[in-house]
Amino acid sequence: MKSSPRLSQILYTLSLAFLAFGLFNLAWAVWPPPTDAIQITIPVGILPAAPEGMAFSSLSEYALNISWTRWVRPGESGTLHLVLTDLKHEPLPTGTERQAQVVLAEPALYPLHVDPLGGVQANLGDDQELLLAWEVAGEQQGAFPGKIYVSFGFYDDESDALVAIPVAVVDIHIQVVTLWGRGAGFAIGLGVVSLVLWGALFVLGRLSAARRGLIG
Repeated sequence: MKSSPRLSQILYTLSLAFLAFGLFNLAWAVWPPPTDAIQITIPVGILPAAPEGMAFSSLSEYALNISWTRWVRPGESGTLHLVLTDLKHEPLPTGTERQAQVVLAEPALYPLHVDPLGGVQANLGDDQELLLAWEVAGEQQGAFPGKIYVSFGFYDDESDALVAIPVAVVDIHIQVVTLWGRGAGFAIGLGVVSLVLWGALFVLGRLSAARRGLIG
């Protein structure tokens, strides 16, 4: 007794559906997340946010580039990068050294955990590039707006303290996304099972067609 032609067609159709479903799950689990970025130019000279009468100045012209992961999967980590580059500087007289620019940066993405926690302080010298990076843990699902605060620091003799003058406040937005309500591990497992079912149904379809004498 020969198999029904409709049975082999159904098996092939199901196998293709499982193949597409499996590849979709695997692709979601391993696809690299996109990033967003913004660039700001900080001009040389007295900073607009400096208190009146205080000559707190940017020592050079800087390019501030901030990039962040647009979305992350649960249990994984996104990244925040800050790059501050000295674009131009005038040469100083021989034997004279320029004071380093003190940079303070702090991301705020509550309730997501950011590592390292709190603000970071670094020095940027002539014709140098400063790179700072943070990891953001995807601990809970949702959309999380936040900010990165960037300031230049200046030592104030009168107060005997470091004064932070804001130079940029950048809005960022990170999403923690799920597939079928779960993370990458579940998607990989579901994708592997789907590919196994695709292979099994494809073989059954060929066997069904062979029984009808269409395949040798």
